[in-house]
Amino acid sequence: MNEKMNTLKTIAQERTWVSFLNNNHPYSLLHWSIAGVQKDQKDVWLLQDEVTFETKEFANIDQAVAWIDDNMQDVTDVLA
Repeated sequence: MNEKMNTLKTIAQERTWVSFLNNNHPYSLLHWSIAGVQKDQKDVWLLQDEVTFETKEFANIDQAVAWIDDNMQDVTDVLA
């Protein structure tokens, strides 16, 4: 895992979320522990496209960061 992915993971763990750019497109990685009006219990990490609000769900942060590393080749800025 490269330095940018380590930075992304560290910030997400410390703050429960991190925003970043991939190919100048904004995304957020965030921890989701309570969801919805009924306060459904969840313990997942979401990768959210900040333009379309489409999300991809991961069981843990390691899976999320590995997916980002494998599928997003142009992460340019990690925004804390």
